Amino acid sequence: MAGPVTSRVSWALDHEYSAAIGLAAGVAAALVWSGNFPSSYFTLFTSPSSWHLLHLLEVSTVHDAVVNGLMAVFFFAMGLELSRELTSGMLTHPKHAVPPILGAVGGMLATALGSILLGHLLNSAALRRGWGVPMATDVAFTLGVLAVAGRRLPPLLRVFLLTLAITDDVLSVVVLSVSGTTHVRLDGLVALIVITVVGFFVSRRVTSNVASVMLLVVLWICFAWANVEPALAGVLAGVLVSTRASARSRLERNVTRVSVGVVLPLFALAACGLHWGNVRLSGAVGTVVIATVVVRLVGKPLGITAGVAFARLLRFRLDPSLTWPLVITTALLCAIGFTVPLLFATKLFGAQSALYAGYALGLLISSAIAALVGGAVLRVRHRPE
Repeated sequence: MAGPVTSRVSWALDHEYSAAIGLAAGVAAALVWSGNFPSSYFTLFTSPSSWHLLHLLEVSTVHDAVVNGLMAVFFFAMGLELSRELTSGMLTHPKHAVPPILGAVGGMLATALGSILLGHLLNSAALRRGWGVPMATDVAFTLGVLAVAGRRLPPLLRVFLLTLAITDDVLSVVVLSVSGTTHVRLDGLVALIVITVVGFFVSRRVTSNVASVMLLVVLWICFAWANVEPALAGVLAGVLVSTRASARSRLERNVTRVSVGVVLPLFALAACGLHWGNVRLSGAVGTVVIATVVVRLVGKPLGITAGVAFARLLRFRLDPSLTWPLVITTALLCAIGFTVPLLFATKLFGAQSALYAGYALGLLISSAIAALVGGAVLRVRHRPE
């Protein structure tokens, strides 16, 4: 009996839209729970961890453990997929990699500058300070919407979107680490560099999946000790894993299943709960909500399209299957995002603040609009005849 049940669960988790469903379920549960039973919700996620080691690494609450700990598993899955594409997939050709990378940079710049500009126009210190919050895209949710939109879409579109989303996720976390929101520990940074170099050579000789997971754990501890976003350990560990590792495809598949079935729903549950008493569409919080929606839905598509156009000027042309209407619609999908943005908002404002609630609500509204509009346009334009 356990065998068929396990097979069915694995089959469900392997669907591209499963991640989107898991995230959506976590968001819905967080909003309902925090709205109806706020005391139990916030008591659980703000309760201190009992592990002394986690306190030393400044992972002091259940919320921190989920956001900084489990999210490394999600980034590990992304790192493994990115490594595969770079070594044996479509990203081995620069012409496929440069346009989405420049598109990601364009989208980040447009949203950051848009936030700063609106901060000055609306006299909002929160928008000026939180310029990095709206930069990143949700890889899992965006790819899930793309899968739901239809199977007649060009195969290169998924690689384009994956590269773009991973690039701006990673760069956003890097910006978070170096933007002055945290103080980097020099001894931890030295340990991180040493472990990275050692891990690179060891992973070429010891190719077991157990060694790959141990590398992830050690790198996570180094990132946390250095006070650099621990989630980045996942991407670095995934890229360092040798492509010759035994059963590497099985490792990627299992990590992705854990990410889809456990990590993403738990992250959404921990990060998307709102102090509904702090949510309002007036005053400083209301300004943050409305400006976040505008910056995401306008700045993200414009910036990504401009970045891809710049790549074309540099003679990195898109594949003929990726038409401009398709690229622009996909750029709108990249306005879906609240995982990494909420990491940024947590560091800047604290997860219990009214401004955090404003950013969370703005991100959720813009993500819903982008998913519905972008998914509908893709489905209508590429439906079976």
